[in-house]
Amino acid sequence: MEAHVVQKVAVLETPRVFLIAGWGSEALISAFTDVLYRGVPWEEAVKAQTPEVVAKRISGFYRQGHWSVFEFMGAQFLVECSRACHTQFIRHRLASYWSESQRYVDYARREIRFVVPRGLPADLLKKAYEDYVRLRESYKPEYARMILPNATAVLFAVQMNARELLLNFTPLRCAAAAQAEIRHVCWQMFAHAWKLWPNLARLVWEELPQLHRDFCTKVPKGEDCRLYAIKDAEEKHGPLPERPWGN
Repeated sequence: MEAHVVQKVAVLETPRVFLIAGWGSEALISAFTDVLYRGVPWEEAVKAQTPEVVAKRISGFYRQGHWSVFEFMGAQFLVECSRACHTQFIRHRLASYWSESQRYVDYARREIRFVVPRGLPADLLKKAYEDYVRLRESYKPEYARMILPNATAVLFAVQMNARELLLNFTPLRCAAAAQAEIRHVCWQMFAHAWKLWPNLARLVWEELPQLHRDFCTKVPKGEDCRLYAIKDAEEKHGPLPERPWGN
């Protein structure tokens, strides 16, 4: 039984984020400006957008605090992180979620995953899984799951608009004061956002330390709060897949 159990356990140190799709765009928001304020027909407005015009308008909306327009673009992700991380994540209510259910998923029949920081003893997690398998001999998954630790991985789909992702979630969860695992997830999502909405993401990157009063909490004096938060997350959960904002 021992060998069979070990084969069904995967202990991961890095939470994972997959971009499924993006919707809306910075060019779309820029085109709405012509349609709604200048009476330009939609087809003409779309064709008239240039990178320079789009960048100027996105910057203008951001600087003036007209952030509601950023709700017209967003993204869908698949995220895999620990149950502890998932619980923190779903506190952000201006998002849609669809999560792997420990009540219905039978881990005695499929691989179970754990996400932990570097150095956490893996043998304790495997022992928890063995206890789960023993409970499954007498109990349904919804009761056997009671023995599973917070390190148990959860795969979930999440959809957020750009305002929520970049102007609320990012200042809170990419900060050094956030737990390292959800911070690692946050920086992965920010990297995807940078590719989808480069003008807005760059503006957010430049002002992140000012977007939330606690962003620089727990950062040693003289350190760049953003880079320190990234470095610490990578030390605990491995390198980020991408850094489009540079070093």
